[in-house]
Amino acid sequence: MTEVVIERAEIKDMDILHKIEIESFPENAFPKSFLKYLIVQHNSIFLKAKICDEIVGFVAGLLQDLYSISRIYTLDVKPEFRRKGIASKLLQTLEKEFKKRGAALSTLEVEVDNTAALNLYQKFGYKIGRVLKDYYGKNRNGFEMTKNLV
Repeated sequence: MTEVVIERAEIKDMDILHKIEIESFPENAFPKSFLKYLIVQHNSIFLKAKICDEIVGFVAGLLQDLYSISRIYTLDVKPEFRRKGIASKLLQTLEKEFKKRGAALSTLEVEVDNTAALNLYQKFGYKIGRVLKDYYGKNRNGFEMTKNLV
């Protein structure tokens, strides 16, 4: 596989980023307006993964609570590029940026039956916390997951 390049996402990328979001989470995709909100926040880290100048995935997170806690909002990879280490590279780069900015804890939510995502996050040291009942819709529970970054 050609080299994966991780760089800061820009507003001009929004159409393709939103398309990837819809492909990744058809029933629970964030609206384009929320992705735009995340990309312009001063305390956000919004990264894209590119292969040969094609955007193939992205991750978006915010530093919260006086920046000691960070939250991952979404981590998406185009279906045809999954299982190639792109999500891992995005997650590692995001965590490095969180740490650089002083975050001590990273949090996220994941649907309980999203085995691929659960495996990825657990591989990187995220621990399952509480169950979020009906978080993704009726009878679709989520897990809150956390990782200490220090």
